[in-house]
Amino acid sequence: MRIAVTIVAVLIGLLSLAAGGAKIALVPEEVVFLSQFGFVKGHTVSFGVVQVVGGLLMLIPKTRFFGALIAGAGFALSVALLLAAGNMAFAGVSLVPVLLAGFVAYQGWAARQPSAAGGEEA
Repeated sequence: MRIAVTIVAVLIGLLSLAAGGAKIALVPEEVVFLSQFGFVKGHTVSFGVVQVVGGLLMLIPKTRFFGALIAGAGFALSVALLLAAGNMAFAGVSLVPVLLAGFVAYQGWAARQPSAAGGEEA
């Protein structure tokens, strides 16, 4: 299971880096899409930076939990905006990274919990 979580974390981390990088680079399609919702260039770049930070944190095992939360939130915002724009098909596809980031976050959280049989961790 640990290998599967690592593979998913790396893939979602790279996807978050790519999505954030496109926003930081102010790719015209990103700017046009986000401007429909009142995002100015500064907001778009800030959103991209958050996505890049989430992606980077997902690539580091000790920070993976927090990276998954950040990356998942970024993808969830994208899904909400796509739904608001009426793009149901792409929103559905974009929901997959949200669910996978949630899976990684849950696995990271569960790994930090004291074991039920052994009491609290030292």
